[in-house]
Amino acid sequence: MTITLMLMMFVLIIQAQTEIDSSSNAVVIKEKKGSIFAGKPGKSMIMSLIIPGTGQIYNKSYLRLPFVYGAVGGMGAVMVINIQDYNCLKEAYIASVDGTPFVPSHNSKFCDKVMNITDPATLRILRDDANVVRQRSILLFALVWLAQGIDAYVDAHLKEFNISDDLSFEFTTKSFDDPVAPMRMGLYVSF
Repeated sequence: MTITLMLMMFVLIIQAQTEIDSSSNAVVIKEKKGSIFAGKPGKSMIMSLIIPGTGQIYNKSYLRLPFVYGAVGGMGAVMVINIQDYNCLKEAYIASVDGTPFVPSHNSKFCDKVMNITDPATLRILRDDANVVRQRSILLFALVWLAQGIDAYVDAHLKEFNISDDLSFEFTTKSFDDPVAPMRMGLYVSF
């Protein structure tokens, strides 16, 4: 009983997925739409989000690689510099509040400039400003990383985009024989 019920449900599912074309008597099978991450575009985006530039390599868009590496590397360098500046100001502020001499934990030109400032209020203001800059640079780095992934995704979609040789279009007018609105006219564009 259960096997028959399962077979009947299977047949109903198959019939629901097919439809018969009456003009040619051929069976047309409907394809299920997949996820946006299925197939080539999704694979290139995932690859590019894991390691920047691999989606562009997968799409064979080698000319985009210098821009991807320049953008990700440049924003990464800006982010690292801003994090170091913030950490230096944070250490200087803590040392000034504790009343101990400031000894930077890492060598930086910015830390050398901060060593002369001993006022805790000034260091707190500088630290808070550096924190805002640090957070913005982290956000911009994440946006650049995401943008190069989106670039790989869009590029993969456009690789499969088929353009016909005829790219012309024409403007035409059309009048309708509608008894309700006899004076209706329009301008139409056909591609």
